[in-house]
Amino acid sequence: MLQGLLLALALAGGAGAAPGPAAPALQARAEAGDARAAWRLGLMARNGEGMPADPARAVMLLTTAAEGGVPAAMFVLANMLAAGEGAPRDEAAARRWLEMAAALDYPEALQQLALSEPDPRKAELLMRQAAHAMTHRARD
Repeated sequence: MLQGLLLALALAGGAGAAPGPAAPALQARAEAGDARAAWRLGLMARNGEGMPADPARAVMLLTTAAEGGVPAAMFVLANMLAAGEGAPRDEAAARRWLEMAAALDYPEALQQLALSEPDPRKAELLMRQAAHAMTHRARD
């Protein structure tokens, strides 16, 4: 229930937000529970695409998308939380989202985990997994 309220507040936008032409359709889909629409709106809010940049709104939308199973949203959310962008810095939550994206074979998450892995053997394995995951993305 709280998540639904947060999504509604995020979709309502902040003062002065002027949504672009795609935003109303995405808002309707996100309100209906479409995690991919929440992902796209989250990116738009983060990057100021079709609306003023709003990192806090982006975090709310990306959280909704990540909870809906969108690995790309998990990855971006992890990086925003690690940097304290749009929400207080939260390394533990950032790591959890990054690991969840990696568990879904999201190549960028696997690569980022590899780059921070102190054990060279584990880092190499993660990089191999990232490369393998990229071959699947190329086929899709």
